Amino acid sequence: MRYSKFEISHYKGVKDTVVIDMAHLPSSKIYTLVGLNESGKTSILEAIELLQNDCPKGHEHEMIHVSQKGNYTGDVSVAAVLDLDDDDEQRIKDYCLKNFSFVLTERVGHVTLRQVYHFASSAFKGRDTIWDFQLIGKKKGSKARKGKDLDSEVPGSWDKVAAFISENFPRILFYENFLFDFPDRIYLSSSTNVDAVKKTWQYRQVIQDVFDYIGDGRTVEEHLYARAKSDKEEDKSALEACLSDIEETLTKVIMQAWNTVFTTSGDEVAVSIGMEASNGPYLELKIKQGFAKYSISERSLGFRWFFSFLLFTQFRKAREDEFGETLFLLDEPASNLHPRSQQNLLKVFDEIAKDCKIVYSTHSHYLIDTKNLPAAYIVRNAAINYGDEAMSATQRDTNIEVTPYRQFAATHQDQRDHFRPILDAIDYVPSDLELTDDIVGLEGKNDFYTFKLMERIIRGGNSIKFYPGGSADSLDQMIRLLLAYNGNFLCILDADKGGTSAKERYLKEFGPILEGRVLTLADVNAQWKGFTTESLFSTDDQLAIIRTSFPNEQKYNKGKFNTAITNLYANGDSFDFGEETLARFTELFDAIDRCLPEGFQQVVCSEE
Repeated sequence: MRYSKFEISHYKGVKDTVVIDMAHLPSSKIYTLVGLNESGKTSILEAIELLQNDCPKGHEHEMIHVSQKGNYTGDVSVAAVLDLDDDDEQRIKDYCLKNFSFVLTERVGHVTLRQVYHFASSAFKGRDTIWDFQLIGKKKGSKARKGKDLDSEVPGSWDKVAAFISENFPRILFYENFLFDFPDRIYLSSSTNVDAVKKTWQYRQVIQDVFDYIGDGRTVEEHLYARAKSDKEEDKSALEACLSDIEETLTKVIMQAWNTVFTTSGDEVAVSIGMEASNGPYLELKIKQGFAKYSISERSLGFRWFFSFLLFTQFRKAREDEFGETLFLLDEPASNLHPRSQQNLLKVFDEIAKDCKIVYSTHSHYLIDTKNLPAAYIVRNAAINYGDEAMSATQRDTNIEVTPYRQFAATHQDQRDHFRPILDAIDYVPSDLELTDDIVGLEGKNDFYTFKLMERIIRGGNSIKFYPGGSADSLDQMIRLLLAYNGNFLCILDADKGGTSAKERYLKEFGPILEGRVLTLADVNAQWKGFTTESLFSTDDQLAIIRTSFPNEQKYNKGKFNTAITNLYANGDSFDFGEETLARFTELFDAIDRCLPEGFQQVVCSEE
């Protein structure tokens, strides 16, 4: 079971309804809410959390839009659509058969859950939980040809099935930040009546999550707590083995990721056990550097954030008694990390999201991954004219809007390149110290995702800096910037009429300095005259690629082809390309290698 869509209506700064759609192609595991401070990103995450954690009693009025707090009569609602997989369908089918002797004959498909908060004159009047799903089938042994709705056949069954489904709902975990006061001691007692134990209870749960991650059925109660209290030598030996396994797992998962993000090496996690007369056995987690050991609380703010982040995400999703695809909501993660570390953190996000989903908010361009742009949303306060700093809005005017990035970019006034709109959305201004080099400018985002995908498949990585323009004629700004910085660059254009005429215009406008730096595909291989990027793929590969996202498609369609390419790249999927396609892109990348940084003078066009 996985979340595929959210609808939020009239919550805080949302005057109408906003939608986060996770079902559209290309699919993704990571969704980014991009916007300035005070744009409403946190409100979106808070609203989604309401689907699993009810608003604290007495605080319901805080949901009402500030402009209506004085006299609001109406509803605040949050809805989620969840898609069911085969295991979910079978569990529901078995439940209906066992409890109601009812045989489902049609797939349930998806379930909608809606939490509705009712207000009258700004006073909270109650909450309704509304389910929407269909259970079509027939009584066991019935010979009826046409299925009927379960509730009509077995009155009163609906609520029971809804309760059963809710028990299988994937968890929604909202982390506003990970700057917890990491305890020096994690108590292993299962008691919740002792203050010292209460304060570390969630960390005891995390140790159990580590065991679940290891996956051999061990528990904190039996394999740590009981053994720590035992005087038997075999228990002490087994306890040491468990501590060693915890050390190894934490070091592998957390410290290796830390070393990747911060390009360091050698740190390990050390786990020891102790005993208090009043509170019983406890664990201590420390970081070992050589012969020295340090408490988590003694490490830097950035380290404590990162350690807690992985502890509560990578291990949390392994909990054995939970179903479905866990959804993590992260509010402005890694804001206290260095920009380079933020960029490296994106790789950690990819690893975490392999079997869960992540929705995170950010206003940092370092935490925006180009491959996940199709799954990014721009969050803006529509009451503010962002183009005019003098035009401010009061809280009463707040109107949060959430727009898919592709839609936002398409309607953005500045179409100089595909990335510019998202930089404008976070009010990005480059530093005078920033220089760029060895850039390959492309006509647009479709070429960008195609080149990135093929480079990864052919070369096993992404080392070329591709830059997506808004069209063949939109690379002027990039060219001017890199000429000013004396940067190395190359422009690759289609060999069709549009690309050829754009090349002629660039050469005429900028002069001889662009010789060898603006190429059409026909400049690389004379046989590619008239080619667009899509033409580099064999006709068999074109259709096969489309079918990775549209299995029933029977003919080539450019839009679906580009969607499928983006999907393959964003999800890191592999694909068995034919020799013709691979040979063409290999030739093209080899030409780019020879061209940068010396220019195209060294490239010899192929005649074959």
